[in-house]
Amino acid sequence: MRSLLAAFAALSGLMNISGGAIAQPVQPADASMGDRAVQLCTQDANVDSCWRAGVEAEKRGDAGATLAAYEASCAAGFQMGGCYEAGKIYFLSSKLRDYGKSKDRMMQVCRSPDIGIGPYACKYLGIIYRNGLSGRPRIDQAFEALSRACFTHNEEPFIDGNGCEILADNIPSADEMGTSEDFWQPDYVAYLALTRGCSDDMPALCDRALNIHRQAVGKSANWLARCAEDTQAVGFSGKCEDLARSASPAKFEQRQAFRRNLVRMFYRATEYAG
Repeated sequence: MRSLLAAFAALSGLMNISGGAIAQPVQPADASMGDRAVQLCTQDANVDSCWRAGVEAEKRGDAGATLAAYEASCAAGFQMGGCYEAGKIYFLSSKLRDYGKSKDRMMQVCRSPDIGIGPYACKYLGIIYRNGLSGRPRIDQAFEALSRACFTHNEEPFIDGNGCEILADNIPSADEMGTSEDFWQPDYVAYLALTRGCSDDMPALCDRALNIHRQAVGKSANWLARCAEDTQAVGFSGKCEDLARSASPAKFEQRQAFRRNLVRMFYRATEYAG
């Protein structure tokens, strides 16, 4: 923390402080840093001056100043961009890695209403829980976070397609979910997740979804009947297998309507309570 505070002090000497309304800090990494951030950062269009300083420091290759600026932006609380960028640094940087802090930052963003970066933060949070990078592995919390990345973060609906892929590859078993195998069908949930991810311009996920469906047909899987029932219930005009073939409509409005149908099917498939 000492090196981060030193970088923050250097940053404050370089920035041009302007007047303006200052937000209260949001879970600052350090109390003194939070106080300084409130004095240092000013709102700048839809971001803030500290976030812009972080972008410039990143261009210069100054990792310490970059992290300090993003942490200051996060603490100032104008927007979620600083929290997200700080969380990525804590996750990805070999020198500054701290999965506990990454979890804290990504949790802030995942729980926020920011539809642009919220789903991406939920994906990182899900990976941290899944792999036990900050404590023991938590399959239930990983499923919740990855479900938010793919299905439930916002009503627009905007998603992280890669988060959908990771969700599909990590559907918990019935035992892990504490439910009946008759109800819980991991392949069905994976099929929906891959189809949803495909709608994010990831056509390879449609191929994977169709492969799951073909295997289910070959095994006469029970979930096919549920999928047929659910497609009818949400008003989808095609059959279950047509979902994966319909995931990339050309028009934005059609894509979003298709995604909303998938959300309703996801809720029906999981009785997911959020």
